[in-house]
Amino acid sequence: MWPFFPTFCRHLLWSLEILYYPPFVLATLVIIGSIVASVLIQRPFAKEVWKQRYSVVFVQFLCFPAVIAVAATGRVDGPEPNDWGLRAADLLSLISLGLGIYWIWIMKGLPWYATSVTLLQLWLLAAANFIAGMALTGRWL
Repeated sequence: MWPFFPTFCRHLLWSLEILYYPPFVLATLVIIGSIVASVLIQRPFAKEVWKQRYSVVFVQFLCFPAVIAVAATGRVDGPEPNDWGLRAADLLSLISLGLGIYWIWIMKGLPWYATSVTLLQLWLLAAANFIAGMALTGRWL
């Protein structure tokens, strides 16, 4: 069995590095710019619209390290992919997508901010799924 923590850190670093390589850096900058602009214009934390239950959806950010943990735990070097690991990564992606849709739906007063944060979370998860897919199938680029 692979040592979990060094493998987890390596996969985490690789998934974050993807976000600043061309052409992915353009999408990353647009998403971050959208979040900054929505915070400056809509001021979500200063308005009465912000409710305490909105903070619960930041749990969606936990799907990112969970996918990396699945990749670090289920990593294969042989020809056979880890089907259970791939299903777990897909399930975490669906959970994250569902939480994002739910959050955009309940934040009717701040749709731009909710959409921007959800896009950031899904963008991070896409990078994690890219690394997890390679680790769980054993086919590295």
